Amino acid sequence: MKKQISFLLLTLFVLTACQKQLLRQDELLQKRDAIESATPNLLLSSIIQQTAFAYQYEGGAGNRTLSCTVQYMQGNRSSDDNIHKSFTKPKGDLYGITAPIKLVQASIDDVHKLGLKNYEGIFLIFKALLWSTATDLYGDIYYTEGLRGQEGILFPKFDEQKSIYPALIQNLKDATQLLSTGTEAIDKSSDILYAGDKAKWIKFANSLRLRLLMRASKNLAGAASEIAAVAALPLMSSVADNASIPYLAGDRTYNWPMSYDGYSDNFMIYRPSKTLVDSLKVLNDDRLKVWVAPIEKPWTNVPADNGTTVSTTDPNGFSYSSTWEYIDRSKSGIKAAASFIVDSLTLYAGYTAGMYENVLAANGSWDFPTTIFNYKISKFSKLLNEKSNPLLKACILQADEVQFLLSEAAVKGYISTNAETYYKNGVTLANSRWGVTIASNYFSNPKAAFPNSGSANQKLAKIALQKWLGNFLMGVEAYADHRRTRLPAFETNGELINGLHPFPLRFRYPETELANNAANYQTAIAKLDKGDTEFSKMWLLQ
Repeated sequence: MKKQISFLLLTLFVLTACQKQLLRQDELLQKRDAIESATPNLLLSSIIQQTAFAYQYEGGAGNRTLSCTVQYMQGNRSSDDNIHKSFTKPKGDLYGITAPIKLVQASIDDVHKLGLKNYEGIFLIFKALLWSTATDLYGDIYYTEGLRGQEGILFPKFDEQKSIYPALIQNLKDATQLLSTGTEAIDKSSDILYAGDKAKWIKFANSLRLRLLMRASKNLAGAASEIAAVAALPLMSSVADNASIPYLAGDRTYNWPMSYDGYSDNFMIYRPSKTLVDSLKVLNDDRLKVWVAPIEKPWTNVPADNGTTVSTTDPNGFSYSSTWEYIDRSKSGIKAAASFIVDSLTLYAGYTAGMYENVLAANGSWDFPTTIFNYKISKFSKLLNEKSNPLLKACILQADEVQFLLSEAAVKGYISTNAETYYKNGVTLANSRWGVTIASNYFSNPKAAFPNSGSANQKLAKIALQKWLGNFLMGVEAYADHRRTRLPAFETNGELINGLHPFPLRFRYPETELANNAANYQTAIAKLDKGDTEFSKMWLLQ
């Protein structure tokens, strides 16, 4: 593991340099010494770790933009992310996504020369994953010519998304074929994802292919028949199949991104959204107590309860203390805040979606030393402040997501199997991933029951809600999925109801593209219906 970490640090230093220099100059100067001197097993461990950490960070555990956009969290003071303001500016996230691709592509070239089919198949999976993330967030992207500065291509042309997606799907087909025919052993100690288990790598490739097919099904020719074909292949079906790796204690580089020194400060700025908390409450879902902490000073309208302290312990053994506060309108501060109280007589309350500057309006908060302290809104649980924990994983793709995709495919008629069975499997797997066993009567709750006699839209809404919960803090996937389905229907929740901050559809290209690749950038944005804005519709959405 020390060798893996040392190599990872080296490659991270080399490959993230593009974020500190002009992109084209960096590509021109880049050397491949680290790759040329590395063995396939070390490349494998580095690629797995870089990709998983980057994907989880981008999805919300580190970079909060997407998790706020899909209402897993909200900023607990003036927060651009609460009103999608971050989307109005050019986004350099592209380079954080494409940096690992340089290592992946070089690794593919090297193992191909050596005839190592299993390793080549695995690296192709990561190539498809990373490029799909880039095009999903931006639209047209330089898939063919990008990241080839050493070959003299300093000004890459942008490929159209409608041609990128078939290429990515083909990469995954090729990956499965290579893994099916490869004969070399996969080093178990370096395979920090599946410990050399080829069957699980094949399931990963097939499952990622299903994700991309469902995402492009609206516009991709032949998607329905191909979805049916993939559904018959080995797919992720258990937690053991999940494409996720644990975080490590010690060096901050390998810690869970939401961990800070103490249960305060930066961690408290971001709070569970009211959308998330209320959804878990109506489902009577035990993930509420795994993800969300009790309010420190919950409101009560019972005078006798004022000042009474309640001690609670969550399913993971973390303890909390809550002290009830009576809504005493004879106190001027409480009287002024009372009209903003939306959650009382409960230990769990989320931050209203779209709230931007009015801290007082956050469930009637009135007594706090600074704006990050809000005693009337839940924090995230202490689990989510840990540096490492068996439940905290860098997640790429999970078996529960696959089951929900199959359920959706069944409702839409792409496959003939039972949508309810997949739905229930997905809910069960999504809970078990967080150490929760669902109650025997969970699906007796009308809010959780699959509407067999309902319309297709009602069924899809039910699937989408549970899939959204299953993708908690996997903001990249949750964002792309909501943008595709517009479910769950949360876009006008809370303060967003006024329609002043519509849901954004893409990231704007980084400023360095205009500065260093102007001609190709202008060609690309000319194809966007509203130019390089967050409201232009990429091919997936047309």
